[in-house]
Amino acid sequence: MKFAAALSVGILSLSSLDLFANAFVYPSTPVGATVWKPDSTVTIAWTDDKQAPRLESEPVFDIFLMTGSDDHQTKLATIATNVKGGITNSVKYVVPHVSPPGQIYFLMFQTKDGSGMAWATRFTITDENGNHGTLHPTIPPGGKINPGGVGSIISAPKGKEAPKDDAKAPPAKANPDKAPVKTPAPKAAPKPAVPKTVADKEIDKSADQTKERVAKDPSLVHVGTSVNDKKVAANGVTIVTPWLSMLMGAIAAGTVVLSML
Repeated sequence: MKFAAALSVGILSLSSLDLFANAFVYPSTPVGATVWKPDSTVTIAWTDDKQAPRLESEPVFDIFLMTGSDDHQTKLATIATNVKGGITNSVKYVVPHVSPPGQIYFLMFQTKDGSGMAWATRFTITDENGNHGTLHPTIPPGGKINPGGVGSIISAPKGKEAPKDDAKAPPAKANPDKAPVKTPAPKAAPKPAVPKTVADKEIDKSADQTKERVAKDPSLVHVGTSVNDKKVAANGVTIVTPWLSMLMGAIAAGTVVLSML
């Protein structure tokens, strides 16, 4: 396989991979001087390297974020999948958090059918504070394999939590401009009328008849003339006794039936 992006002087390539099969894209970004910061959105772009499979044949491929040495590579994440090379020439990617930071990360492009593979050179991913770290890949004197470095994706550090406001809200103050609204007491529902029985109706009828007879002949209420029935005052005025008063009141109320009249 051939490392397609390691053509410029000063860019450290995966040189040992030049001995292997065909590349099919030429990654134009990222390059060795590229720096990615976690949570930023970056662009990954490529061009046709003029070798089979040509992009005009619309090869479908995946892009992976990698780490490790030339001969022991590790996939950290799938950046894009089912990319159609003849239709698009770039993708967007949100950079993950990694550990450690440094120039030990690279990309691999691989066709679905395995007919083409290509790599972008090692570039730097910083920590959340933008620190580049101290790791830089170098090839030992006389060596052919870049030992690189091994990184990993980590969870984003927890952000500072917003301070909690435990203070209670002050009680609402009364508005002196607004008089309190009094809610009227609910009115009692009228009591349902109690239906009269047959006996009640007979009593009412008899009382009405009695009232009519007394109206025609008032003398009917003078039940007696004994000393027990009435008293004579000093001025000669006849005073009806309490017993007679009760009888007259009962007759007026319609509750006494004078059956003897």
